Amino acid sequence: MIVPALALSLALVGTPAAAAEDDQPPTAASVATPPQAADQELPPAVQAMVNDALTSGSDAELAAVVKFARRAYPAQASALDSQVAARAARRAAEARARIAAAGPLENWHGRAEVGATRSTGNVDNFGLYGSLGVTREGLRWTHQVRASANVQETDGVRTQEQLLAAYEPRYKVNDRLSTYGLLQAERNPFLGFDARYSASLGLGYAVLKGQHVTVNLQGGPAFRIEEEVTGENEHGFSGRAALDARLQLRPGVALTQNATAFLDVEGNTFTSATGLEAQLVGRLSARLSYNVQYESKPTDGLTGTDTQSRISLVYGF
Repeated sequence: MIVPALALSLALVGTPAAAAEDDQPPTAASVATPPQAADQELPPAVQAMVNDALTSGSDAELAAVVKFARRAYPAQASALDSQVAARAARRAAEARARIAAAGPLENWHGRAEVGATRSTGNVDNFGLYGSLGVTREGLRWTHQVRASANVQETDGVRTQEQLLAAYEPRYKVNDRLSTYGLLQAERNPFLGFDARYSASLGLGYAVLKGQHVTVNLQGGPAFRIEEEVTGENEHGFSGRAALDARLQLRPGVALTQNATAFLDVEGNTFTSATGLEAQLVGRLSARLSYNVQYESKPTDGLTGTDTQSRISLVYGF
C-alpha cells in the first residue's frame, strides 16, 4: 500500500502547481525554475510516507518509496540517501547489540536434512540418511557443529555405513579473513576404516560475498589418526583444503558446492557434495544432491570411491 499511496500523494502535491500553470502563460522565471527547486523540501505528505517506510517498511518497500520520491524531487536525493544510510547504520548497531547480549544458548540457527529409501520384492533394501548442522554467530566468533549418518541394508546385510561428527570454531579477523579450528570424527568401514579422527588449524578467506553468490576457501595443516578395519592404526600430518560455495539461481532456488581434501604421503581423501535446493513452503525445502568420497589408498579388496545420489527434505530453523 505504501507505493500506491506515495504515487497518489505526489500527484496531489503536484496538482495545484499544474493548475496554476494552465491558467497563466509561461514566463522566463517559471521555465527556468522547475517545481523541484534546489531549496525545496519534501512536502509533508511525502516525508510522512518516507518516514513510515523507514520505520516499519521492508527493504523492498523502502526502496520503492525512495525511488519515486527521488524521481519527483531530485533535489532531495542526497537527503533521502542520508536517511536510508542512517536507517541501515541504526539497524546494524541494533543487530550487533543483540548479538553481544546473547547468552551461550541463544542465537543458534541451523538445518536438518532427512531422506530414506525402501524397496521390497526380489531384493529387500532399506536406506536412511540424516544430517544436522547448527551454527552460532557472534561478533567475532562463529561456532558450528554438524553430524551426518548414511546407512543402507540389503537383505538384512549392512552395505553402507557412513558416520561423521565435527566441531568447527572460527574467529573473524575482518570481513573476509578468518582463522578456524576443526575437530572431526568419522566412520566408514566400507572405505577401509572403523574410525578416523582429524584435527586442523588454518585460515579462511571469503573470495566472493555477494547477495546471490558466496565462495569461501579454507586451508591449513591437519593431523589424522586412522583405525583401519584390518586392525592396523595409522597417524600423521597432512594438509587440508576446503571449499564452500553457494549460487542463488532465483528466489527460493540455490546451487551449492562443498568439497574438502586431506593430502598426505599415507593417502589422500577427497569429498564433494553438489546440491540443488528448492524452497517448498516456509522453512521446508527439497534437496537433490550428488556426493562423492574418494580414498587414494583403500584397504585391499575395497573400492576407493563411493558415490551417492540423494533426494531429501531440508528444514531450516
